[in-house]
Amino acid sequence: MVKPSSLNDNIDKYLNEWNGHLNGNNLPVFSVQSDDIKYENFRTGFSGAVSGLNTELQTQGYYYKRRSSSFEGSTDVWTPILNLNLQTDDWSKGWNRLEYYSGFSQFPVVFDSREGMLVGCATIDWQHGTDTMLVTENEISFSSTRGDDWVSEWGVFVNDVLVARSGEIPPRRHTTSLPFSIPCGSQNVKVDVRWISTISDYLASGRPHGSEFLVFSAEVWVRNVCR
Repeated sequence: MVKPSSLNDNIDKYLNEWNGHLNGNNLPVFSVQSDDIKYENFRTGFSGAVSGLNTELQTQGYYYKRRSSSFEGSTDVWTPILNLNLQTDDWSKGWNRLEYYSGFSQFPVVFDSREGMLVGCATIDWQHGTDTMLVTENEISFSSTRGDDWVSEWGVFVNDVLVARSGEIPPRRHTTSLPFSIPCGSQNVKVDVRWISTISDYLASGRPHGSEFLVFSAEVWVRNVCR
């Protein structure tokens, strides 16, 4: 059996010291100077039209990438970085890696993690609208909307493992945030963002719809908390 006094000593004294609760008895005044503290490893300068940073501290590291229509070489929030015509451009009905498309080739967050936890969030400003179909019946032509049942999803992958997904989102412009957390070892880590769309064809001709899939900005930050 554990004595209450022993348990309380462990919680109040020894564990508190490990958590940084030090006093004058175990950390005398002026025993630690600024020269004894290691400076953070701060790195920037990513290639391509992507901004980001890597900051590695004693017990944690921060890693960040962003590609935005407002900041990285574009004009405003209304001008998309990526404009896909889902009738003519290349894409698949499975998960599509955002890094495979123009403007986002340098977007994945890649770093060497230390054993512990990865905690982060991906945020994407995007749009997927409906389409208009021209219908002719009894020599009368009229337009009809098409695509109310279309849905799209976003997901975050860590070393090709899905760790967060948005769920189905109907056609509209949307800012999607995907928080995630996952244990990790001391290894190379790649965090990337992918999207998937479920669409239907035209009943008359069987052609895929011509609605555009637009991405205005995307960013990912990751915090590696060391064990």
